[in-house]
Amino acid sequence: MTKFRILLAGGGILGCLISTPHGWAQVAETPVPSSKQVASEPAPNQKQVTASDAVITIHGLCGPGKQPEPNEQPEADEKSCTKVVTRGAFETLVNSMNVTNKTLSPETRRNLAETYAEYLALERVAVQAKLDDTPQFADIMRWWRLRALADMYRGGLQAQFAHPSPEEVHAYYTERLPSYERIRVERVLVPRGQAKSDEEKEADEKALEMAQAARERVTKGEGPAEVQKDIYTQLKLVTAPVTDVGQVGRSNIPKEEVDELFSLEVGQVSKVEKEGSYVIYKIKSKETLSEESQKEEIMREIAQQKYSDAMRAVNESAKPEFNDAYLGPHVVPAPLPHESAMARSHP
Repeated sequence: MTKFRILLAGGGILGCLISTPHGWAQVAETPVPSSKQVASEPAPNQKQVTASDAVITIHGLCGPGKQPEPNEQPEADEKSCTKVVTRGAFETLVNSMNVTNKTLSPETRRNLAETYAEYLALERVAVQAKLDDTPQFADIMRWWRLRALADMYRGGLQAQFAHPSPEEVHAYYTERLPSYERIRVERVLVPRGQAKSDEEKEADEKALEMAQAARERVTKGEGPAEVQKDIYTQLKLVTAPVTDVGQVGRSNIPKEEVDELFSLEVGQVSKVEKEGSYVIYKIKSKETLSEESQKEEIMREIAQQKYSDAMRAVNESAKPEFNDAYLGPHVVPAPLPHESAMARSHP
């Protein structure tokens, strides 16, 4: 028995279930744009295997109710109980399950083959035990039919929306032009306290005065790195932070500062901002990312939005009611706190 299990039903979850001493762990594959064929990394010598070549050969696998006759020759016995799966048949099976067109690694392809062989062996004895005639089997098949149809429908929607038109891409880019604006900034920090006690309030006022003086120096042309170093020397702090923040977009900046920073021209300095520290910014450069450079990302966003809208329409057309007394109340996951990249970088 192989230690790998592949979830064959419900193609939208094509992945490996790996047996561990502590249970089963799922290894998901990476989603890729829709394609008629399974995307996979090539295995060594894979190109040498034709569609009609065997990729799985199972010896001793007699079909249900089919056992070799006692007087048959060994060669005949072996032939009558041998199951051969060609590359073409195997890839057709995998393609039918891979409705969301995930990239299959060589390891996953091997795991699928090993698990398929194991399932074929188990099918024989399960059918002999008439498990396929039980009510439980029928109930399970109804569930997997629902899941397979749902996955196929979702996969079809993803394929349908995968390639927005150039007109859609241009309209999306134009409507969201501000989101593609970028500024490159330098930043000077002056650490501040919580200002709870009178002593802390006095220290905070001194920090603000130091920040205002720093802004004046930078405005007059001194380099932010030099000003930052002087501040940390005065405060007897060891390592001054790097002043070059790099290129950032609107989503990387605290909301209350976005309009001010993006309204500044190259070379201009912001007012003293009150964040985790007192902060001033100097604009080094400004640019707007081109439509062509953002085309792939825009196409993904349009496709995702169309898919979400279509799924929402389906779900809203058939609204369920649940018995909370039996099922328990619906629990909404708590949203993660929003933290911008620049805010996280502040001491």
